Amino acid sequence: MKGCCEMINLKLKRNETRFRNVEKDLLTMFHSCGTGKSNKNFRFAKVDSNFVNFLPYLKDGAVKLYLYYAAAANNDTGESWHSIDTISKKLSATERSIGNWNNQLENMGLIYRTSTGKRSKATFVLPLTGFAVKMSASQMEQALTELNLYTSNEHTRVFGKVQSSIKLYMKNEATDEINEVLCIHLKRVNSVDNAELNSVDTFLYDVSGMTNKELDKKLTAFEGEDKVAIIKGEKEITFGQKTIQPLRSFFITEPSKIDDATVYDILRQLTDDVDLSVLTEISI
Repeated sequence: MKGCCEMINLKLKRNETRFRNVEKDLLTMFHSCGTGKSNKNFRFAKVDSNFVNFLPYLKDGAVKLYLYYAAAANNDTGESWHSIDTISKKLSATERSIGNWNNQLENMGLIYRTSTGKRSKATFVLPLTGFAVKMSASQMEQALTELNLYTSNEHTRVFGKVQSSIKLYMKNEATDEINEVLCIHLKRVNSVDNAELNSVDTFLYDVSGMTNKELDKKLTAFEGEDKVAIIKGEKEITFGQKTIQPLRSFFITEPSKIDDATVYDILRQLTDDVDLSVLTEISI
């Protein structure tokens, strides 16, 4: 009999984790840890992948300037404050060249420069991919009215022009209640010599409880198999003296989150070139 203190050797083989491809795997690990949240010293620059569409049309200096703005920008706002003098020294270029490159970037809708009372202008790197942004209905009305986003002007080149109004009725998975989601569709097109390089669909939206109790009951009792139904008979949306046409209303039948990503994904599909005539109709 073995002594009570004698170790039992099970002769198990140690499981050693090894790289399958040391170069590729190590590069992946370095990128993940070096640029991830765990590295508090890392500052990253946001460059939209759609920027590649502009490269054939941009001067080399304008590309360098755009990358400079992307690297210098606040990652939350896209804003930078560097003066022309500072930038010209950083890029070893004349102030006149910087001015010409700024004009090209602005004309293509890649940046927006605005005076804010400071010595240098604020430069914003503009989004090149569509998105949804939540705000109150009063903020929507203020933005559309004060910036006049109904007709083409300097502000529609930055924020987009009103295309339509949309109402979504969505089952909130968190509360199991139906919410009313008021949406305004804006569209901004980037073009060169009348050739479209890129377009950005932006959806402003506001979430509220159901105000039409009769419609609430009708939607709650709806038993269609489709994930979306079209609602007929909705009143048009009016902000101040402006009526936004056309208005389309939809019922999203499956419970879901009501957040920026979900709202954008739904609206992107509904505003695409799709056949809405096949949808089940619900009349108010």
